[in-house]
Amino acid sequence: MGCDQSQEKSTEKKVYYDLKGFIETKISSLSKQKPTVDKTMSVSGKNESRSTRQIDWKKEMELFVQADINKPAYSKSYAISKPDSLTTVYTLKTEENIPVKSVMIRMDKNTGDPVIIKALLRSENKLYQSEKNIELHCGGSRAQWKLTSYSIRGYQKLATMDKKDFDISANVKY
Repeated sequence: MGCDQSQEKSTEKKVYYDLKGFIETKISSLSKQKPTVDKTMSVSGKNESRSTRQIDWKKEMELFVQADINKPAYSKSYAISKPDSLTTVYTLKTEENIPVKSVMIRMDKNTGDPVIIKALLRSENKLYQSEKNIELHCGGSRAQWKLTSYSIRGYQKLATMDKKDFDISANVKY
């Protein structure tokens, strides 16, 4: 009985773009290829830059996986708009309270793969506030669709502390 249910789940039609599936595919190929990443980080005005091949891609892409809105409970939570034929925008309906406020995906007209993925994640309670604007860029040919850059910008604020702004941007070199 248990096995049948898991098979049904994997073939379930996705209401929104399968962001999690796309990102997990990229995590797998990046973990094998080990490209060099030039990363610039700024936290509360302190800057640091580094270039490395030693990246835990599962951890690095965690926010992008968290931005996936294809959960059964979310199936009616987002308004879908198409500003043009290649772009889809998912916007959280006002009565909903989910951390992923919006997701924008622009597809490549030749490959049908995402060129740009942007999402806004926001959470708030009495003790904590955070906002993360995440962006991911891809490019290449159909056989070699690669992550080219990504960024995470936002802030965290604990009730007892000052707001901490952060800005992380990375370029991926193969």
